[in-house]
Amino acid sequence: MSITAYEYLSILQATQAAREQGGGFDYPKLLENVRSIIAAKHSQGLSSALGNASAAQTLKTLILKYCVQELAGSTFNHAALVERIYQDMAGLGVLTDYLHDPTVEEINVNGYNVIEINYPDHIKYLYGDEAFSSPTAALDIIKRMVRMGGLILDAQTPRVDSYIGGGTRISAMIPPVVPQERGVIASIRKQNKSEITRAQLLTSGSVSPDMLDFLTLCLCNGISVGLAGSTGSGKTTDQAYLLNEYIRRNDDYNNRVFVIEDSRELNLTAYGNEKDRPARVLYTVTKDPPNPITMLDLIVSSLRFHPALIVSAEVRDAAAWEAANAGQTGHTILTAFHADNAFDAYRRLVSMCHSAQTGLSDAHLLEMCVSAWPIMVFKKQLKDNSRKYMEIFEATGVENGRLQGRMLYRFVIRETERDEHGRVIKVHGSHQRVGTISPELFCRLRDNGAPEAELYRLFPNVNEKEAQMP
Repeated sequence: MSITAYEYLSILQATQAAREQGGGFDYPKLLENVRSIIAAKHSQGLSSALGNASAAQTLKTLILKYCVQELAGSTFNHAALVERIYQDMAGLGVLTDYLHDPTVEEINVNGYNVIEINYPDHIKYLYGDEAFSSPTAALDIIKRMVRMGGLILDAQTPRVDSYIGGGTRISAMIPPVVPQERGVIASIRKQNKSEITRAQLLTSGSVSPDMLDFLTLCLCNGISVGLAGSTGSGKTTDQAYLLNEYIRRNDDYNNRVFVIEDSRELNLTAYGNEKDRPARVLYTVTKDPPNPITMLDLIVSSLRFHPALIVSAEVRDAAAWEAANAGQTGHTILTAFHADNAFDAYRRLVSMCHSAQTGLSDAHLLEMCVSAWPIMVFKKQLKDNSRKYMEIFEATGVENGRLQGRMLYRFVIRETERDEHGRVIKVHGSHQRVGTISPELFCRLRDNGAPEAELYRLFPNVNEKEAQMP
C-alpha cells in the first residue's frame, strides 16, 4: 500500500499517541479479542489488508466497530487506538516506526519481549510494554514480513532468509527451532539507500584518504580487491563507494560493471558527471528454489557480457571458485565475504573453493586466490560501535604452501577509553601506512595506466627496478 510522506507522518503520530494514552484498559486482551472476532468473521479482509488500500480502510472500520463494542462506556482516542491495533494485526506493529527510520541500521528480535534497535552509534532496547505484547503477536508480524518477500515461515519451514522492500534482509526462526515461550527470533538488516561519500567515510574515521585512493587506483587499473569482515562491518557500504568511484574515474574503453547480488542492495550512481557518460552497470540477482539460479551460475554467465569488473557482492560457497577463475582471465573482481583478518581471508577463500569439489590441493587453490585477489581489505566493527578499515594487505605469492605478502596499511589502536561501568565508549587510534607495495604490483599498476606520480605519492619507498631483476 503506497502512502504519502504526510500520511505516514500522521500514522506515526497516531501510533505514538496510542502508545502514550494507555487508555485504562488491558490492551493485549483487547487486541486478542478484536483479532479473534475479525479472524472469525472477516478472515479474507484481514489477509488482504497489508497490500490493498481499500481493504486496509475496511479493516480499520471493523476494528473501530469492535473496539467500541469491547470498550463500551470507556473514553479513548479512537484514531490512535485503531491505528495501533491495525499495525499489530495487519501492519508491522512496534517495528513500523523503526523500519521507516533512515537512521536505523538493524533490528534484532531476541524473542517477543526483547527487541534491539541498532543505530550507527548506539543500541536502543524495547522490552516489556514497548516490545510485542505476546509470542503470538511477534509471530504474526515476523511471518507477515517474511511473506512480503514471497516466502512462508511456518512449522514445516521454521527457518527462513528473505528479502523485503528494496533490499532489507530478514532472517527469522520460529518454533520448533525456537522455544514456544520466546515466540520468534529475527534479524532485520536495512539497506542504506543514500550514497555514501568520501567525506562521510573520512569524517567517521573509518579510513584514511590514502587508503581510499589506493583501493580506487587498484580497481580502476585492473587489480582485484577482496573485502573481508564480519556481519555488520560495512562491507556493502564500501563496495558501493568503490564502485561509484570506479564509474566516475575509470578511463578504459570497456568499463562495464556486472553486479551479482542475492538482493538489490548496491546503490550506484546512474551517471558519471566527471566523464559525462551514463554508468555501464548490469544488475543481476540470484533466485531461490524452485529452479534456483545461484551466484556461481551468474558468475559463469557474466563472462559472456564482456565485463571489465565483476562484482560478486558476497560469496559464501563454491561461487568463490568461479570468481577466482574469472580473476585469472583478465577480469577485475570485487567481492566481499566473512573473515577475521586480511591474512586469514585467503584461507577462507580456499575453504569456499573446496565446496566446488575441484580436487585441487590447498596450496594450488591458495595460489589461485592470491592471483585472483592480490589486494585484501579487512574491516571491523569495534567495541565503540565504530567501523574501521583495520588492514590492507598485498598477497605476493605462496611459498611451501604458506601465504606470502606485505601489510600495507593498518589501524593502530592507541588507547581504549571506558566509562565508569567499564564499557568501551571510544577506541582511539590512527590509520598508518606500514609497508610498501611490491615492485611487481607497482609495475602492473603502472602498465595498466595508473599515474606514476600517484603511485610514488602513496608509496614513496617503492623500488620498481627490483621487478626487472633476474
